[in-house]
Amino acid sequence: MAKWKCDHCGTVHRRNPSKCRSCGNTVLSPYHGDEGGLLDDDRIKYTIAAAAVLLVLLVIVAL
Repeated sequence: MAKWKCDHCGTVHRRNPSKCRSCGNTVLSPYHGDEGGLLDDDRIKYTIAAAAVLLVLLVIVAL
């Protein structure tokens, strides 16, 4: 699957948008970097980090 990377901020998009969702830049280039999938999406990284923090807090409260 082709991905697109913003030339200004480096955000990677799954589709070729008319503008970057992060900075609004309109210049994007084809991106063939990490084929690992979802970890190049900041929303996924932040969701994983939030889940880890929540898990740690639940463990602390349970003790």
